[in-house]
Amino acid sequence: MIKSVNQLVTERCNSRCIMCSIWKIKDRSYEMTPEDFSELYSKPEFKEVEDLCISGGEATLRTDLFEVTDNILKNLPKLNMLFLSTNGSNPEVAKKFVERYSSKVKDVYVCPSLEGNKETHRKIRGVDSYDKVIETARSIENLNIKNCHVVFSITIVPENCNKESLNHVKNIAKDLGCTFSFRPASQNDTFYHNRRSTNFMIDTSQLKFLKSYMVEEEISDPFLDILFQFIEGKETIMGSRENGIKCLAGDISVFIKSNGEIFPCINSSRLIGDRQRGIFKKGYKLGEKELCPCCTECQIYPMLNFSQFSDKNEK
Repeated sequence: MIKSVNQLVTERCNSRCIMCSIWKIKDRSYEMTPEDFSELYSKPEFKEVEDLCISGGEATLRTDLFEVTDNILKNLPKLNMLFLSTNGSNPEVAKKFVERYSSKVKDVYVCPSLEGNKETHRKIRGVDSYDKVIETARSIENLNIKNCHVVFSITIVPENCNKESLNHVKNIAKDLGCTFSFRPASQNDTFYHNRRSTNFMIDTSQLKFLKSYMVEEEISDPFLDILFQFIEGKETIMGSRENGIKCLAGDISVFIKSNGEIFPCINSSRLIGDRQRGIFKKGYKLGEKELCPCCTECQIYPMLNFSQFSDKNEK
């Protein structure tokens, strides 16, 4: 039973991030039209979806973003949480997104990327977008819509794996009335197209720093708590390397590319569906089928929220 969907609406991007190579893709595959999205999401396997993330690339680059989102939402009668993942380069579009959907969905989240102070952000993101990110957050918070939330998203690479960068974003979030979260950069070719590069990956000592920072700052984050337990080999909701992975990606959650190809999650290269047929490998359960390559935010939260909906009998 699919409860959570991570949907790319485009692979186009106006950032030049050091930890993501999606912007380098020159030979892009077909990008779904608004009508394609309507056809895909009208399939019965999506009727129980409660959690949807609109992402990219940079989602706000689509001039028909609202038409695309409308065509998805009209097919999701049980949707409770709608996320817009953005690099923050188009504040007005993000603001209009909130204004348009806050009356249609129980909770709307905008997650702009902020990597540290202005220079650190420019170095990691490859463009001068710091001020636009701040403007995005401020304009949404100024709407004062109770069911709309801004969460600054930090991708940890060696350049910002330090107290100065984390505290900078934490303090900006506090000043604007937002929250923030972080996660280490990861490698895959299904989403980030960065498998051939390692210079953005943090080492063991930097992972230890992140854990100590959480303790020192008294940060309680369900994803990060589980991530560090998983790394240390402890048993978690995701299982463990020693006793077996329990990841339900492909069963309760899926990742859909902008051309309609459906995968269990961003880190799996196993095709389980497409825009014409919908999900043709139902009840996939990535943890039972392949070595789980990650322990990521986009799968931890579906596991926490929806693992009880796993259909053990569906093949």
